[in-house]
Amino acid sequence: MTLISLILLVLGSCTDKNSLEYKQEQRADSLLNAGRKKLFTDIPTSRKDLTEAMKCTKDSMKYYDAFEAYATLYFLENKYDSGLIIKRQIITAFKQQPESARKKELLASVYNSFGVYYAQMNKPDSAIIYITRALQCPPKAESKPDIYINLSDQYKFKGDLPTATYYLRLGLSVSDSLHLDKFKFPIYQGLADIYLALRDFKRADEYYLRAEKDYKNRRFDEKIIFCNNRGNYYYYKKEYKKALTYFKRAKKDLENTEFVFFRNLIYTNLADVYLNLNQPDSSKYYYEKAEPYFKGIDSKTALYYINATKIGVAVAENNFALARKLQQEIKSDKGIEPNILSVRTEYLEKLALKTNDYKSAYQYLKKRMTVNDSLRDDATQQRIADLDMQYKQDSTLMKKDLIIQKKSAEAQTFKLSTYLWILISLVGLISAIFGYYIIKKRNNMQRMKFIEQISNLRIGNIRNRISPHFMFNVLNNEMQGVDEEKKQRLFTLIHLLRKSLEMTEETSIMLIDEIDFAKAYIELNKQKVGDNLTVSWDISEHVDLNNARIIPMMLQIPIENALKHGFPSVEGEKKLSIKILREEEGIRIFVTDNGKGYHPNGVSSPTSTGTGLRVLNQTLQLLNAQNRQKAVFLIQNIGTQGETGTKVEIFIPHHYKYEYK
Repeated sequence: MTLISLILLVLGSCTDKNSLEYKQEQRADSLLNAGRKKLFTDIPTSRKDLTEAMKCTKDSMKYYDAFEAYATLYFLENKYDSGLIIKRQIITAFKQQPESARKKELLASVYNSFGVYYAQMNKPDSAIIYITRALQCPPKAESKPDIYINLSDQYKFKGDLPTATYYLRLGLSVSDSLHLDKFKFPIYQGLADIYLALRDFKRADEYYLRAEKDYKNRRFDEKIIFCNNRGNYYYYKKEYKKALTYFKRAKKDLENTEFVFFRNLIYTNLADVYLNLNQPDSSKYYYEKAEPYFKGIDSKTALYYINATKIGVAVAENNFALARKLQQEIKSDKGIEPNILSVRTEYLEKLALKTNDYKSAYQYLKKRMTVNDSLRDDATQQRIADLDMQYKQDSTLMKKDLIIQKKSAEAQTFKLSTYLWILISLVGLISAIFGYYIIKKRNNMQRMKFIEQISNLRIGNIRNRISPHFMFNVLNNEMQGVDEEKKQRLFTLIHLLRKSLEMTEETSIMLIDEIDFAKAYIELNKQKVGDNLTVSWDISEHVDLNNARIIPMMLQIPIENALKHGFPSVEGEKKLSIKILREEEGIRIFVTDNGKGYHPNGVSSPTSTGTGLRVLNQTLQLLNAQNRQKAVFLIQNIGTQGETGTKVEIFIPHHYKYEYK
């Protein structure tokens, strides 16, 4: 194997290797995107795609991207310990990675996941710490609304509704600026939940309806959360049958899925709704299904809510001893959401009334009123916050200032824009003029060079065509025993030479002169071609031969090619026909022979240089550039009834200009 072959083989191997790696990375990207999309809809398929993506990629950041999504699957399956272990592994591994935007974005996603975990564990303070840390990384701009929504949820859980609203409005602002419409559904729903907590049912309903417009396009988990929260809306309005409709819709969708947390959350809400619909048996059925799960994950809020429902069922069944026992199971209300605290207080108030403990009933009523007063205070703060955010600058004085500043800025901008456009226009005009003269000068130089080249080729063509070797051979033959016939041939040769020299400097000649030159050339070469040559001329009487003009040798060159290259290898009769017609647009000429055909890439003759055709084509190119109607010179092979040959078509428009400009 040669050294060059070896190098090519190595280069080919490298190219194949690079191509394979590129395809592997593309496949990893595809699998990663597919796995992330199926996180909330098809956990087994998502796990398969993410695992395969980790195997395919050699990009460490892309590997951890898939690994982080893979860890989220454990959260969705309520295997929080496993998920947290993987998330912590990613944080540890990132300490060895150089700083980059991708690293920060992935860290933001990991910290956000920690926040979601602590949120589900009813630890809002820890959740807020990690979610805030995610914002500080910072995350990708398109991920910010999701993090703002998570922060809002935690502040809402803590009862800090103004701060919760603030983060939702931040998320809405980012969504609007980046056209991230997908986040408007959870943001509208979050705002609706806040107004529901404030018992502002009108505005809550307004935002729920906005969110519901996009319900059919949402992910499975988002639809479940919407049904749950919309059910809560009707629950707090005491429209329990409507609430039941939404909770049952969510329950149906959650059957045979792996979303255990959501399913048990719906069971808990169903238990309370059935209690308020006076169906205690159904209530028992659902809280008994949900309670073991929430005990398993130690969800304080959910267990507090279930305890409240159990007290309500015991009171409805007049089982006061059980109700008292259940009351003692809860030692503290700390960290419980005000809405759920209000529900349990109401059931305890009913218990006190039924047992004639009016003092306790009054205390529970007072406590419930305190919770409601707290909500009303929050409502006032929320409305002040909204007004402050939306209308802070909406005063008459500031409007005037803004208008004045705006007009001033517009005037200054207009003035600067005018000067800028004038400057740009001047620069553009100068550049255009300068460019025009440069291009014109360059074109003129190219044209002169082209004309000089054509002239040199034409002179060389004449010299090649009427070579000294040819001239002396003919003259020697003619001078031996000169008789009248040979003298006539000698005169023809002299005429041909004279015409050739005359045409060398001309860009066009009369058609009659070109025909005479061609006839003289045929006459001079007849003996060389053989006695079996037949030449036919068909010239229309409508053609004015003395006024029509043609490019020099435009007719002679195809005739010469037929005699020199077409006929030598042809047996039998050799036919050459020249037909000249007058058409409405110009003069059309056909030169046809029955030779071997036109083979531009083949070797037709040892003495062939192709100079004649090259000069003719270059001359046509230059002259056609000066004329609207173009002259034509076409060569094509023909074949009829077993014969071959060449057909040349020439077209010269009337009023064709032959000057070089």
